[in-house]
Amino acid sequence: MRAREIMTTPTFALTPSATLEEAARMMTAHGFTTMPVVDADGRLLGLLSEEDILRTPAPPGDPDTGVLLGSAPRTAGSAMRTTGLAVPADTEVPELARRMTDAGVRSAPVVEDGHVVGMITFQDVLRAGRA
Repeated sequence: MRAREIMTTPTFALTPSATLEEAARMMTAHGFTTMPVVDADGRLLGLLSEEDILRTPAPPGDPDTGVLLGSAPRTAGSAMRTTGLAVPADTEVPELARRMTDAGVRSAPVVEDGHVVGMITFQDVLRAGRA
Protein backbone atom coordinates (compact mmCIF):
# COMPACT_ATOMS: atom_id res chain seq x y z
CA MET A 1 0.00 0.00 0.00
CA ARG A 2 1.29 3.46 -0.90
CA ALA A 3 0.87 6.97 0.50
CA ARG A 4 -1.51 8.00 -2.32
CA GLU A 5 -3.89 5.21 -1.29
CA ILE A 6 -4.23 6.31 2.33
CA MET A 7 -3.70 10.09 2.19
CA THR A 8 -6.42 12.55 3.07
CA THR A 9 -7.81 14.59 0.20
CA PRO A 10 -8.78 17.20 -0.63
CA THR A 11 -5.92 18.98 1.07
CA PHE A 12 -6.48 22.26 2.79
CA ALA A 13 -3.47 24.53 2.54
CA LEU A 14 -2.39 27.99 3.60
CA THR A 15 -0.77 30.74 1.58
CA PRO A 16 2.25 32.53 3.03
CA SER A 17 0.14 35.66 3.54
CA ALA A 18 -2.48 33.92 5.71
CA THR A 19 -2.43 35.33 9.23
CA LEU A 20 -1.67 33.02 12.11
CA GLU A 21 -5.14 33.74 13.42
CA GLU A 22 -6.64 32.52 10.12
CA ALA A 23 -4.37 29.47 10.21
CA ALA A 24 -5.42 28.64 13.79
CA ARG A 25 -9.10 28.95 12.86
CA MET A 26 -8.65 26.63 9.88
CA MET A 27 -6.68 24.08 11.93
CA THR A 28 -9.25 23.95 14.70
CA ALA A 29 -12.21 23.90 12.29
CA HIS A 30 -10.82 20.89 10.42
CA GLY A 31 -8.94 19.13 13.23
CA PHE A 32 -5.46 19.57 11.73
CA THR A 33 -2.24 19.83 13.72
CA THR A 34 -0.06 20.77 10.73
CA MET A 35 -0.88 22.39 7.41
CA PRO A 36 1.13 22.85 4.24
CA VAL A 37 1.96 26.37 3.09
CA VAL A 38 1.87 26.58 -0.70
CA ASP A 39 2.46 29.10 -3.46
CA ALA A 40 -0.21 30.15 -5.97
CA ASP A 41 0.54 27.04 -8.07
CA GLY A 42 0.14 24.64 -5.13
CA ARG A 43 3.87 24.00 -4.72
CA LEU A 44 5.00 23.23 -1.19
CA LEU A 45 6.86 26.11 0.48
CA GLY A 46 6.78 24.91 4.08
CA LEU A 47 4.74 23.54 6.95
CA LEU A 48 2.94 25.34 9.74
CA SER A 49 2.11 23.44 12.92
CA GLU A 50 0.13 24.30 16.03
CA GLU A 51 3.47 24.49 17.83
CA ASP A 52 4.81 27.02 15.30
CA ILE A 53 1.79 29.25 15.93
CA LEU A 54 2.12 29.01 19.70
CA ARG A 55 5.87 29.70 19.62
CA THR A 56 5.51 32.85 17.52
CA PRO A 57 5.54 35.80 19.89
CA ALA A 58 2.51 38.00 20.03
CA PRO A 59 3.11 41.45 18.60
CA PRO A 60 3.49 44.30 21.08
CA GLY A 61 0.28 46.12 21.76
CA ASP A 62 -2.40 47.01 24.22
CA PRO A 63 -4.13 43.80 25.38
CA ASP A 64 -7.15 45.79 26.58
CA THR A 65 -7.91 47.39 23.24
CA GLY A 66 -6.27 44.94 20.86
CA VAL A 67 -4.34 47.76 19.18
CA LEU A 68 -1.06 46.57 17.70
CA LEU A 69 1.91 48.85 18.14
CA GLY A 70 4.18 49.16 15.10
CA SER A 71 4.01 45.52 14.13
CA ALA A 72 3.36 43.65 10.92
CA PRO A 73 0.73 40.89 11.04
CA ARG A 74 1.94 37.45 12.01
CA THR A 75 1.72 35.28 8.88
CA ALA A 76 2.05 31.64 7.92
CA GLY A 77 5.02 32.60 5.74
CA SER A 78 6.89 34.17 8.64
CA ALA A 79 6.24 31.31 11.08
CA MET A 80 6.37 28.23 8.81
CA ARG A 81 9.14 25.66 8.80
CA THR A 82 10.88 25.40 5.46
CA THR A 83 12.46 22.10 6.35
CA GLY A 84 10.52 19.03 7.22
CA LEU A 85 9.13 15.85 5.88
CA ALA A 86 7.28 15.71 2.58
CA VAL A 87 6.71 12.28 1.10
CA PRO A 88 6.31 11.18 -2.51
CA ALA A 89 2.88 9.74 -3.31
CA ASP A 90 4.38 6.34 -4.20
CA THR A 91 6.05 5.84 -0.78
CA GLU A 92 5.17 2.44 0.70
CA VAL A 93 3.43 2.55 4.10
CA PRO A 94 6.23 0.82 6.09
CA GLU A 95 8.75 3.32 4.68
CA LEU A 96 6.32 6.15 5.39
CA ALA A 97 5.98 5.04 9.02
CA ARG A 98 9.77 4.89 9.38
CA ARG A 99 10.27 8.34 7.86
CA MET A 100 7.58 9.93 10.03
CA THR A 101 8.94 8.30 13.17
CA ASP A 102 12.54 9.26 12.35
CA ALA A 103 11.50 12.86 11.63
CA GLY A 104 9.36 13.06 14.78
CA VAL A 105 6.27 14.28 12.92
CA ARG A 106 2.63 13.25 13.28
CA SER A 107 1.62 14.38 9.80
CA ALA A 108 3.26 15.09 6.47
CA PRO A 109 2.26 16.43 3.07
CA VAL A 110 2.19 14.06 0.14
CA VAL A 111 3.72 15.56 -2.99
CA GLU A 112 3.84 14.83 -6.70
CA ASP A 113 6.09 17.01 -8.87
CA GLY A 114 6.45 19.43 -5.95
CA HIS A 115 2.68 19.94 -5.63
CA VAL A 116 0.80 19.00 -2.48
CA VAL A 117 -1.76 16.31 -3.34
CA GLY A 118 -2.70 15.09 0.13
CA MET A 119 -1.78 14.80 3.78
CA ILE A 120 -0.78 11.73 5.77
CA THR A 121 -1.17 11.36 9.53
CA PHE A 122 -0.08 8.69 11.99
CA GLN A 123 -3.77 7.73 12.15
CA ASP A 124 -3.73 6.99 8.39
CA VAL A 125 -0.61 4.86 8.78
CA LEU A 126 -2.09 2.96 11.73
CA ARG A 127 -5.32 2.27 9.83
CA ALA A 128 -3.32 1.01 6.83
CA GLY A 129 -1.25 -1.26 9.06
CA ARG A 130 -4.40 -2.96 10.35
CA ALA A 131 -5.85 -3.45 6.85
